Amino acid sequence: GAVGRGGWTWYTGSASWAYRVGLEALVGFQKVGDTLRVSPSVPESWPELGITYRFGTSVYTIRVTQPSALRTRGARVTLDGQLLEGETISLRDDGVDHDVVIAPKD
Repeated sequence: GAVGRGGWTWYTGSASWAYRVGLEALVGFQKVGDTLRVSPSVPESWPELGITYRFGTSVYTIRVTQPSALRTRGARVTLDGQLLEGETISLRDDGVDHDVVIAPKD
């Protein structure tokens, strides 16, 4: 992607670069081309986490509920209310704000 077009915004406010890198590892975001996958490794005490991610002119608001359960139960991913096949989010630079919810499978 173009330099300066993508970036994380953490709900915790502005954080130092090193802190953000640590959070990226903890949250387990893997961006490959125009797809995004989330596989958090966070403490069980975290009830949920939220991140906004800018992709070109689009903003993805991503909420992960019960993140520590995803490792054992797998994830259900919804994008703008539609259940996705698999656990990978296809990113679109379409100028629209998108809502993503990632929750453990039942």
